[in-house]
Amino acid sequence: MSVEVSLGDVITHQKGFAFKSKDYQKTGVPVVRVSNFTSDSIDCSALYFVSKQIADANENVELLPDDTVIATVGSWPSNPASIVGKTIRVPSDARGALLNQNAVRLRVRDGDSDDQIFLYYVLKNQRFSDYLISTAQGSANQASITLKDIFGYRFEWPEKEKRVNVARIFDALDSKIQLNRQTNQTLEQIAQAIFKSWFVDFEPVKAKVIVKEKGGSPLVQSLAAQAMLCGAITLEQLTALENDYRGLEAQLHPLITQRFPKQHGLDYWSPEQLQATAELFPDALVGSELGEVPEGWVCGSLSDIARYPSERIDISKLTPRNYVSTENMIESKKGITNATALPTVKSVPSFTKGQVLVSNIRPYFKKIWFARHDGGRSADVLGFESLEDGCEEFLYNALYQDRFFDYMMQGSKGVKMPRGDKVSIMNYPMLISPVQIRNEYSRFVAQFYAYIESLLSENVTLSQLRDTLLPKLLSGEVDLSFSNEESREATR
Repeated sequence: MSVEVSLGDVITHQKGFAFKSKDYQKTGVPVVRVSNFTSDSIDCSALYFVSKQIADANENVELLPDDTVIATVGSWPSNPASIVGKTIRVPSDARGALLNQNAVRLRVRDGDSDDQIFLYYVLKNQRFSDYLISTAQGSANQASITLKDIFGYRFEWPEKEKRVNVARIFDALDSKIQLNRQTNQTLEQIAQAIFKSWFVDFEPVKAKVIVKEKGGSPLVQSLAAQAMLCGAITLEQLTALENDYRGLEAQLHPLITQRFPKQHGLDYWSPEQLQATAELFPDALVGSELGEVPEGWVCGSLSDIARYPSERIDISKLTPRNYVSTENMIESKKGITNATALPTVKSVPSFTKGQVLVSNIRPYFKKIWFARHDGGRSADVLGFESLEDGCEEFLYNALYQDRFFDYMMQGSKGVKMPRGDKVSIMNYPMLISPVQIRNEYSRFVAQFYAYIESLLSENVTLSQLRDTLLPKLLSGEVDLSFSNEESREATR
């Protein structure tokens, strides 16, 4: 049997502490700010730190896994990056971090772990979000919510069995969503690591050079490059191998059979593709204005491989999902969210699948997205289109580099809101490899992005299921009169 309660009836709370900027340091005890909040968790990659002495004096604002935290100050919903009322669940890797000001930590009074998770999902419901926004006050640029309004929220508190089942079902759904996110992050990192190996460190070329200097034949040079491509050996290990080229051949063959394992249903290499790819790389490095570079590669600029597309799209064809502005691009290279508002003009610049979108405002935020579908973008979002078909993934990873965003900032105009200069951006210096190598890189990592897209789609479905199911479970529209074991089985 359910009873109606106010939030203040079932929780204890702790407001965040206003740490001083002079107290922040490079290492120590982490501090979580509202700007570290993601849509449902905490980004632990950009935390500030304070000394243990300061942390000990403020241990009352320490965070524990599964704490619910609400942003009490922020922007209105037009800026989803720092929206007031954003409700998040503290992840395990934020254990022991301290909560900064403009947020409040909530814990259930009885300390029950299932009830703590149940509380989070009640407050993650759209009904609570709408309630917070309806009570928020403030100016056009900033809004705030009082603790009195937060604690006054009323909702159904069902019997213990239902609370446990709801907590475990939705925890399982979110665990799958998080696993998908981690897989996507891993695949993105692999694509970046391969890009660095091929186009920054020139490892397949250097592998051939090492073997060539040992007197190895072109065949053994190719084997060395293949071993490097599939991650079976490092340059240091290759250098340490037996000098006799026949010995090298005998040592490299078994290494190449240890190709990338098949993960996530992806085929990383076939023997034929591995050999063909290795043959694309030269066996010599030559001097250039950029230092030693692979023979046959040329010094150029971004304009040699990309252009700004000029096509436009009618406003009637835009939706929150296919419109991209700098507001709904996520900083630190984390893609986009759905737009919260659409433009009122007749048309906007368009983009198509495979183009690269980069926010031109405040380049230091490093907002970039590899378009997965067609749509429209604001004028403050630059679109980049590969001049060569089949090189789209190469272009994305080339622009993904920190070096590119640093270059944008160097040529930007304005102080408070710097914008990149479009002419200067196209002069971004680059080392241009033969198109066949760019094609092969793109072909190889394209399967990563296809799989990333499938997991993103799955997460949308799971999120919609979670958001649709929760109010029905709480209202009794959907029956949960089954055992905890059955609830765990239902989410597998």
